[in-house]
Formats: sequence, structure tokens, C-alpha cells
Amino acid sequence: MASRDSGSFRSLGILFAATMAIAIVGVHFHVVGAMVKPLGDAYGWSRGDIAFALTISSVVHPFTNIFLGMLVDRYSARSIALPGIAGWAVGTALLGFVGGPIWTWYAGYVLFSLLGFAASSIVFTKLIVENFTKRRGLALATSLAGAGILVSIIPTIVLALERHFGIAGVYPAIAACAFVLMFIPCWLFLPRSGSAATPPMSAVPSRPKADWREVVGSTILWRLLFAFLFVASCVGTFIVHLQPMLADAGLSRDEAATVALFIGPAMIAGRLGTGLLFDILPTRLVAACAFSLPAFACLWLLAIPLDYGSAVALALLIGVAMGSEVDVVAYMSSRYFGLRRYGLVFAILISTYGFAVGTSSWGAGKVFDAAGSYDGVLIALIAGVALAVALVISLGRPPELERETS
Repeated sequence: MASRDSGSFRSLGILFAATMAIAIVGVHFHVVGAMVKPLGDAYGWSRGDIAFALTISSVVHPFTNIFLGMLVDRYSARSIALPGIAGWAVGTALLGFVGGPIWTWYAGYVLFSLLGFAASSIVFTKLIVENFTKRRGLALATSLAGAGILVSIIPTIVLALERHFGIAGVYPAIAACAFVLMFIPCWLFLPRSGSAATPPMSAVPSRPKADWREVVGSTILWRLLFAFLFVASCVGTFIVHLQPMLADAGLSRDEAATVALFIGPAMIAGRLGTGLLFDILPTRLVAACAFSLPAFACLWLLAIPLDYGSAVALALLIGVAMGSEVDVVAYMSSRYFGLRRYGLVFAILISTYGFAVGTSSWGAGKVFDAAGSYDGVLIALIAGVALAVALVISLGRPPELERETS
């Protein structure tokens, strides 16, 4: 994993800060998944109603993400990330004041989505893309892999915080700890202007793809967009509903939380493995294989009754799938569109990913509320994943938009 500033303390610091921030800001979906049952028990909210907050967030984020993507392509990561982290912490803490009427939960999530929009993987993956070229897949995978550790322990953390502080104290406690863990590394290591190793002009794409109108008009972008939409719908269902699924199968909350411990290491393995494969195998092949994994998890749920042992095996499969998907978004954004418009392209694709996660989690919850089963949802998700794999295979080889110099 070489960079133009390979081995320097600053480069390692940037990678560490990006890894911490990406891990923390990306776990709010998993926190909601761990809070579904306690919120429902405390306030009488249904699973679909609770998950609808993520749908609201997924509607807000495409607008904020695209705006952020344009900012990232113009301004330094430091000037965006530091106030973004502060806003994210405030928005997270405000979620502790919800309760009673369901509209308070929705209002809290609107504020969270607006206040924290600049604390985003858009900012931090752009830093990685700027600083790593030849081993970019592994570098991105490393920065994204940190989320696997948090995902595995989030249910345990939420359960401990709930028992110690009550439901109202979970989100403020998470906000305080997350602020310290993100802000200090970013303050210390993020460059005060530009990136640590801004690529020379010869390494930056000069093709007309840099024009945002051509980017938006690209059939490659739209095929990627719909592929991510279908795959993220599958992943989003698991993020929010896996814990309730385990509870429905008869596992206690403590057992379900221990099952979740296996997701994190599997996510890390999935991300690092995908990153390594991107550096040595054709891009479309790696992406298609990664996209197929959630469909196997759906088939597992339809065909195999869940006990603790089978739940652990399922969690490992889901973890590898979750670990692969965001890595695919970041890597393919840089390979098919280059660096100059990476912020905009990644913002569009990650917004699609977030929108699908939010809407699918709500839709799956409503289907369960009406039918008492997830079977119909799982069948539809399998079909969507199959179409996503076909769309990725239809892409041509990535254009040689940049000269590999390291």
C-alpha cells in the first residue's frame, strides 16, 4: 500500500484519522438496529415507524451529500471535517431528547441529518484517493475496515449504555465519546490546506468527464447507481432488522448482541479482501462477486431455521457482504471517473446507497408489521441483487484516467 508520501508520519496520521471518522459516522444505522426493540418497548412504536427515520435521513442526504461532494472537490478536508464532526455530535446528542410521540423521533433525525452532513465518508475517502494510487484498493479498504470493529460491538455498547443511563442517555453518551475519538485525530493529522500529497496535474484526469454535466449524463454512472440501489436495499434490511430477526427466532437480546460480534471481523475481512482483489483482478469481476453475497444471505434466511450456531454463520456472511459494498462504491468512483470529480461522483453513489438503506429498512419493517414475516421482502431482494450483478457485469473496463505513479 504505497503512497507518494509513503512511510511518513503525516500519511499514517491521515489514514488513522480517516479510519476513525469513517468508522464512527457510519454506525448510526446499526445503532438504530440495536435500538429498535427498546424504543418500541418504551414508546409503543412499531418497527416500520422506527425505521422510517432512516428513510427521512436518506431523503435529506442526497441533497446534502451532493452539495458536500462539490465542496470536497474545492476545499480542504480539514476545513470541512472539523465543523462537520462538531455538528454530527450535537445532532446525535439531540436524539436523546426524543420520546412519546413518534414525530419527535423523526424531527430528531432531520436535525441529525442536517447538522452532521459534513462528517461524511465523502470527505475522508477523498483524502485516501488523493494520497494512494497503485494500492488504492487496499488503502480504501483499510480506512473503511475500522467500521467492522464498531459494528460488531454496537449492540453490546447500546445495551450497556441503556442499562446504565436509560434510553434517553444512549445517544448523548455516544455523541460525547464519538466527538473525542474523531475530532482529536482530525485536528492533529488532517492537512491545513489541500492534501498531504495532491497529485500532479499529469495524474489528474483531463478528459471531459471532469464536466459535471457529462458525469451526470454518463450511462456508467446510472448503471452503477441502480446496482448500488438494489444491493444497498438488501444490506439496509439486514442492518436494521437482523437483531429483530434474531429475537424472532428465539434468541435473547444478549445472545443476539453476541452474534453481532461476529459481523465486525467479517466486515473487516470483507473490506480488506475486496481491496486486495481490486488491486489484482478485473474491477467488474470483484464488484459482481461482492454484490452477490447479500443474495446468499437472503437465501440462507429463507431455507435454514435460525438457532445460535446458524445465526453466527449468517452473521459472518452478512458481515463480509457489508464490508465489501462501500469499498466497491469508493473504488469504482475513482476508477471510472478519476480524481477531479471524485467528490461529486462518490456523493451521488453513496447518497443512492444511503437512500436505499433508509427506504428498504422502512419498507421491510412495514411488510413485517402487515404480514408478520420477512419472506416476501427476502424474495424481492434476491431478484434485485441479481439485477445489480448483471448491471455491473455490463460495464466496460475502467478507462485509464490517471497515470499510476506509485
